[in-house]
Amino acid sequence: MYDRVIVPLDGSPLAEQVLPYVYVMARGLQCPITLVRAYDLPANMDGVDGSTLDRISDNLRHDAHSYLARVNSLLAGIGSTVSVAERQGDAASIIVDEAEKGPNTLVMISSHGRSGVTRWVMGSVAEKVLQATNNPLLIARGQPTEGSSLIEGERKPEDWGSLVTIKKIIVPLDGSPVSEQVIPHAMAFAGSLGVSLIPVRVSNSPSDDSENTEYLNNITKRFRDENLNSDVGEVLHGNPATAIIEMTERIPDSLVAMTTRGRSGIQRWVMGSVTERVVRHSSTPALVIRAT
Repeated sequence: MYDRVIVPLDGSPLAEQVLPYVYVMARGLQCPITLVRAYDLPANMDGVDGSTLDRISDNLRHDAHSYLARVNSLLAGIGSTVSVAERQGDAASIIVDEAEKGPNTLVMISSHGRSGVTRWVMGSVAEKVLQATNNPLLIARGQPTEGSSLIEGERKPEDWGSLVTIKKIIVPLDGSPVSEQVIPHAMAFAGSLGVSLIPVRVSNSPSDDSENTEYLNNITKRFRDENLNSDVGEVLHGNPATAIIEMTERIPDSLVAMTTRGRSGIQRWVMGSVTERVVRHSSTPALVIRAT
């Protein structure tokens, strides 16, 4: 399913909170991992001579490489090949560029946004990548850590696994081929993590419940035919985004996997799309697949 995993890091404890997901999932996904850190010159460097700029750039590159090398050393026993890439420039653009080197590249990133109904911080790197990339994107939910770094002190990668518990993968579908493009990805994650899938569909009307139940039963059979664990599908009611968010809140230790119909590149996602609202407002980690 995936040929490569990109893990963007910026040196902050919040960004590092994606590392437990990398640790937990790497053994199952079994593909090379690239740790990426962007660096750039400080603003307001007008008038500074070229040699000074070069020296500053070299120092920044050295710091970025040293940091990534430290993380790399901690991941030495993860069971996958790990490489590092430090590049100068805009962080979101570099992440998207690295990911687009291969269509089967998965990006795993920690969002610096706030959970719940509060909106993500506008302009965050995670949101820019979310809008721009064509690649599958796993968004881990970063929480305030009061300066506690996962790669410093006595902490070991073996301890990271206890920080992430995923027991269920919620797969919202609307019956369209577009929404079903997420299914192979959800199945790959379920297989690698050894967890159950829950197909769900939001009903427009109670009169549609029988048809929706039959549809979900067929999806459940598809999962089980692949020797994957699957709960019975669940028909939800109400506003689709709200219903899905509420489901993620009542099922602890879940991951939601969805397809977006949004446009790639610098074009904005379709405003009001169900996936966009779920990703923005749910506190659950999310796997987002852009439809082709």
